[in-house]
Amino acid sequence: MILFFLPHAGGSAKSYCTFRRYLPKELKVIPMELSGRLMRSSEPMLTDIQSCAADLINVHREALSSEGYALFGHSLGTLLCTELVRQLSAEGIHQPEHVFLSGRCAPDLELHCIEDAETATDEEIVKYFLGSSLMQPMAIPDPQLKEILDRNLCTDVRMAERYSVTPEEVRFPCDLTVMYGTEDRILQGADMAQWERFTAGRCEVIPFTGDHFYYNAHKQEVCEIIADRLNI
Repeated sequence: MILFFLPHAGGSAKSYCTFRRYLPKELKVIPMELSGRLMRSSEPMLTDIQSCAADLINVHREALSSEGYALFGHSLGTLLCTELVRQLSAEGIHQPEHVFLSGRCAPDLELHCIEDAETATDEEIVKYFLGSSLMQPMAIPDPQLKEILDRNLCTDVRMAERYSVTPEEVRFPCDLTVMYGTEDRILQGADMAQWERFTAGRCEVIPFTGDHFYYNAHKQEVCEIIADRLNI
């Protein structure tokens, strides 16, 4: 079975590489990198969830069609999972056997991480994310690289804030496992069980202590849950 990882805003799917040490060796891990970001920085920067999902399907079409697979998305990655499933269904492509959604509430809930991402400057978005533990602090000595990473973050935040779909527009054909940090600032007051409206299967909600990146302190537990739910 394949496990596709989808990135959080401003991040790379490669950031999940440390998960491999805790996952069963028979599980094939494939990170899905967005066009224009990091490992695909020479390609066009896509600026909406729909275009990103369509591009990922084209890039990974063979793997998506060849064998059973599951999806894991954190934050922005949950929206990419949602749109992937919507487009895969529309194209009649093989659907996932399980989906793991982390760090974000259902996509039709009016809960925003920043009040108006469209009018906020890049500097304001970066400052807010750093101050709210919504991005992982990194020591970046290269000013040009920092500028690129900040621009990626702001592009991702704006496209995530624009995306909204209802259960009538997309339905996961499988069970969902929803995970989040109980101290995540943007999820305070959110009913994470609302994801159950988006699936024809069952929806399990698992809280962890910690902030938006709770999984850094619970990586082994998260991977054990993944292996268990995939029966590996």
